[in-house]
Amino acid sequence: MTDHASTGLRVRVPQVKGQIKLRKTKTAYLGSVRFFKHLIVTVLVILITVPWGVVAYMAGRGQVSRDAMLLLENRLAAVNDEKQSLFDEYEERLEQAALEQEELRLLLHQMETQLTRAETIYEFQSAYGHLHPELWVEGPKEYIDSSRTVYLTFDDGPGGSTKSILEILQRYDIPATFFIVGYTIPGREATLRQVAEAGHTIGVHTYSHVYRDIYSSLEAFLDDFSKASTLIEEVTGMKPDIFRFPGGSMNIYNETWGNTIISEMLSRGYRYYDWNVGSGDTSVSASAETIYDAVIRQVNSNPYGVVLMHDGGGNRSQTVEALPRIIERLLREGYRFDKLTNQVRPTVFAPTSFSRG
Repeated sequence: MTDHASTGLRVRVPQVKGQIKLRKTKTAYLGSVRFFKHLIVTVLVILITVPWGVVAYMAGRGQVSRDAMLLLENRLAAVNDEKQSLFDEYEERLEQAALEQEELRLLLHQMETQLTRAETIYEFQSAYGHLHPELWVEGPKEYIDSSRTVYLTFDDGPGGSTKSILEILQRYDIPATFFIVGYTIPGREATLRQVAEAGHTIGVHTYSHVYRDIYSSLEAFLDDFSKASTLIEEVTGMKPDIFRFPGGSMNIYNETWGNTIISEMLSRGYRYYDWNVGSGDTSVSASAETIYDAVIRQVNSNPYGVVLMHDGGGNRSQTVEALPRIIERLLREGYRFDKLTNQVRPTVFAPTSFSRG
């Protein structure tokens, strides 16, 4: 048998005469030339790739570190922003607290002023509160808009013309206000009830209508007012909460006691109404034409009109004659009619504008 090391083949030559057979056998891999070649290649690959892997790993770690640092910086910036925001809010709240403290100081000052005023009013009221304590009503909480509104008012009734005026008002569906003089009620209770049942406003115009007596003192005025108010309530079941001064709120008879009377009545919840449109129907020379002209001219000169007319105290036939024309003309001009209530802002005289009614 001969070995051929260079080829890795072992040839066994059997000693059989006349026949030669060749058989190939495998050489062991471990320890072979191929094994050592593969080992060398593997080592070289490892030697080449491992350093680069280390480099790549370290670079990756560096990128992670940079990302972490960037994230940290962003969070730090956010924290700083939040800190600045909180600081700004703190400064703002300090300023707001200072303003609120100033507002509180002003409010306390206002309350002290109101308390002093209330104590003064109480002292004032306590001086007259024992006089007719029944004369108290609920005052208005707010006033309504009266623009382009006409308030027809009739004084000194119930009188001989009251029923005729009520018929005209019913015909045109017009509400109105009647300021009642107490001494005219006896014998005309049915007429007064008719006024109330028609839905018109009833106000007090004192009982006697005698200027010199009712304006002689606060007590005299309250005595007279209470007498009229009580009688009106007995007849109609309604307690008036508005009134009109005979002669208006300012006249030569109430120069001494006028302001005291006004203050006292206002403090009791009552509201009084003068007028800004005078019909002149009490004049001896009054006619339906003069009454009509006076009312139309003055209504057109005011943002709203509180018209003074009369249904009692004399012959008011000219008032009755002029009334339908007045209503029709003002309706054509776009005015609306309403009755006075304590929610209508009072029309009152300025010191130089009063005249007798």
